[in-house]
Amino acid sequence: MIAWTLKTFLGLGLGLLSFAGLIVNLLVVIPVFRLAFIQNKSPIYVISFINIATDIVNVLMATFYLAPSIIFETYFFTEDKTGTIPKLMGSTFMFCWYLGSMTQIVMAVNRLIVIYFRRSDLFNRKNICKIFCILIPLSFFLMYMAQYGTPCCFFVFDHVVLSYSYYQIEGLDNYPNMFIDLPLNTATSTIATFCYALIVWTVRESTKGIAASLTTQHMRRSRKNREVTYAMQFCFISMFYTFSWITFRVFPIAIGNRGLEWFVCISAGVTINSSANALVYLISNQEATSSY
Repeated sequence: MIAWTLKTFLGLGLGLLSFAGLIVNLLVVIPVFRLAFIQNKSPIYVISFINIATDIVNVLMATFYLAPSIIFETYFFTEDKTGTIPKLMGSTFMFCWYLGSMTQIVMAVNRLIVIYFRRSDLFNRKNICKIFCILIPLSFFLMYMAQYGTPCCFFVFDHVVLSYSYYQIEGLDNYPNMFIDLPLNTATSTIATFCYALIVWTVRESTKGIAASLTTQHMRRSRKNREVTYAMQFCFISMFYTFSWITFRVFPIAIGNRGLEWFVCISAGVTINSSANALVYLISNQEATSSY
């Protein structure tokens, strides 16, 4: 029988939020797949499809494992977080997180090259597919090294902190965090911030000039506005990405064990991050909504 505590309600709220995120992602993934691989629209849809695919996996795990484990205060089928299920969930999450992180970098650099350098040919469909043929196995390798290749400390789904945690072994350094997680997270947010800041500056500067031909000006602006819209969409996603990994690191230091209920903000932030891309497509991308 469920004991209705604050933790129970927070778990229920996380479950509802994650389920809503799952629905939003499922509504968008098929139209984006069509735009990317059937209608052969902008190569940016290939990047978005990879991102949405990893998002779906994350919200699935949050909806059907993390939220129920918080509600029932159990790891399911195991007594503690060192069991197979929590570690398997953590490994799957880390693969998606690593791939999603590197996808964020690809998105930001893509927008920078297209808008700032005006070179759309570098990120054509063929080159993007080649990039992900490298990034997907690289993400799996990083996940394996982080979860199984070091003596400490693997990442798990942890209902005690209403989100995620490392299984820390006393006396051993957290090598996955030191050499993989923190450098990758920091690099991703830094590169994204630099790229989007330069894009904003470029757009502001471009509004000062006047094209010779009104027709040419209109066509140029129309295309550029579309590219800028994509950039702002991915900038929005990067903001939630940065919020997620920073709270994961700040909360244990700032709050500790005094208010574990606040840690649900971490898992909620991850869920929002995993829903932001699809939500923006659903609200503002006419190509995606019209391809149903």
